[in-house]
Amino acid sequence: MKATSDFGEIAVFGARGHSLMILRGMEDYWRGRVTLRVLIDDVENGFVHPALNIPVISSAERLRDYPDLPVLVTPGSPALRAKTCARLDAEGATLFTASSPGQSHVDPAVEYGAGCLVAPYTRVGPGVRIGQGAQLLSPLLGHDVEIGDFATLAVETSVSGHVQIGTGVNIAPRAVISNGRRGRPLRIGDGAEIGTGAVVIRDIAPGERVIGNPAMPIRDWVRMQRLLKASRGG
Repeated sequence: MKATSDFGEIAVFGARGHSLMILRGMEDYWRGRVTLRVLIDDVENGFVHPALNIPVISSAERLRDYPDLPVLVTPGSPALRAKTCARLDAEGATLFTASSPGQSHVDPAVEYGAGCLVAPYTRVGPGVRIGQGAQLLSPLLGHDVEIGDFATLAVETSVSGHVQIGTGVNIAPRAVISNGRRGRPLRIGDGAEIGTGAVVIRDIAPGERVIGNPAMPIRDWVRMQRLLKASRGG
């Protein structure tokens, strides 16, 4: 998969809420070093974006008119990012890797995967590897952490040290991933979903959906709520 992190002109896949939130945050760091040429939206296109004043085009138009322009892929869904990046790769496109190295709160040895996005305010510790297409909007990424391809860490999440997060994992806002140990990292399996405010203190199996403090499968959380309600005479 071709990718670049050089500043310059780019296209952005995504033209609505989540994507615009990301772009506003990145512009504070880019400060004119990156020029947005076009937005790509396959649902609504063929107009000039009213806030950014740049064209909104389809993927077919990108391939025809801007084939050499690096593309930043911004949707929040891990599955949609994976699908979009696979198509762009097949078309020979170059992905834009949006990161903020050189800042005092970012370890200089961080490994960035092709097309990943790391918010400029994210504190990143040593021994961190970020997979391709991953999206990190969290304020803290501790030491010795591996983030799988196309994983999503939403705003106000925090990840402690010695943690392995699998491919396509979705971690919702305000979730906390506790420390693992050297030689025994805390593992979150591929495709797992961590709910809003969950506190993860144990390994999470692939595909598992958890919520609560401590984090538990959603079915167990629902059962617990029913028992609590029954004990109160509700």
